[in-house]
Amino acid sequence: MRFPKVFFLLILLIVSHIAKAQLNNRVLLQPVRVQEQNANDIRIAVQALGFLRNNEYFNKIADGYTLFGYQLNPRITYQPTKDVVIEAGALLWKDFGASGYEEIAPTFTVKVQRERWALLFGTLEGHLNHGYIEPLYDFERLILNRLENGIQYKLNTPRLRLDAWADWANMLYRGEDDQEQVNGGAAVAILLLEREGRGNLADSLYLTLPVQFTAQHKGGQIDASDLPLTTVANVAIGLELEKKYNRRVLHRLYTKNYMVGFKDFSNELQLPYEQGHGVYFNVGADTKYQDVMLSYWRGDGYISELGGKLYQSASTTFKHPDHLEEERELLILRLMKDVELEEGLTLTLRLEPLWDFNDPKLEFSSGFYLSFNTDFFLAKAKR
Repeated sequence: MRFPKVFFLLILLIVSHIAKAQLNNRVLLQPVRVQEQNANDIRIAVQALGFLRNNEYFNKIADGYTLFGYQLNPRITYQPTKDVVIEAGALLWKDFGASGYEEIAPTFTVKVQRERWALLFGTLEGHLNHGYIEPLYDFERLILNRLENGIQYKLNTPRLRLDAWADWANMLYRGEDDQEQVNGGAAVAILLLEREGRGNLADSLYLTLPVQFTAQHKGGQIDASDLPLTTVANVAIGLELEKKYNRRVLHRLYTKNYMVGFKDFSNELQLPYEQGHGVYFNVGADTKYQDVMLSYWRGDGYISELGGKLYQSASTTFKHPDHLEEERELLILRLMKDVELEEGLTLTLRLEPLWDFNDPKLEFSSGFYLSFNTDFFLAKAKR
């Protein structure tokens, strides 16, 4: 599969079947809240995520394993004005069946929220909040890489959405046998067409152009490490088309098409491929009873350190670390359901069977996520 052919195929599919962006992870986002009515309040905020994710994978590219436990993030928040909030707390990550906690880490955020933009410093609205597609950003980072610390700028206008961020993943101190590591990127969505329906049963149509970018840098000038500098970038571009229905059963129809690219800009190459690409096609429906999406992936020499492991051409497994599959071809069916149990408490159920064309057999991933997000008044600050 050569890049010009892939590009031509994608253009044809975009023209005929225009795309929507990423999975609907809305109930798992848990953003930092800035509310005008809370000005001068001191509050207690609590975010909790219970997770059970079981990957029944038997291929040589992605490991099969189970994640089972919870993450708790209690915080004290102070909102000195109507558009600024300061939060301080801790993330506690517990895996069931393990002694102690996997991680106990401080969290601290300053967020300035204006009408159309927001600026965050400290612990970011990271992981799924960025809105990336899975070949660029792994869903499991919600659990395995929950905290991102750095700076983030978000813009939201009637025609444009932007999330630009930098996560300082590893600090380097003078003389350490290590490297500094910085992850970052931007996710942009430009609204090209909006057609709002009228009446109680009116349908709405939205056409959007998304552009997504991630980058990773490892290096430093004050380290004692022999490892060379590494700079890798991934990018995705497509079109989104969704039609919303105000009906009892059918809520939304959409299709998805993306062209995805990877490039290693390092002076000394360490990865098995210097560049790669892929196509990511989807079609889906949201209904009263069940959300369904069918995804097709075809990749050629594609690598993404932040992306989903199934989409890689290089193995991330424990038993087969040197295994390569330059061309990857997958078909994934996603069955999804969100159930609001109480206000602020949501149960998310997912089943994702997949077919690997290189190693034909049925594999699957299943997920159970209990998400809780609330805050309550503690005191008025004295000024």
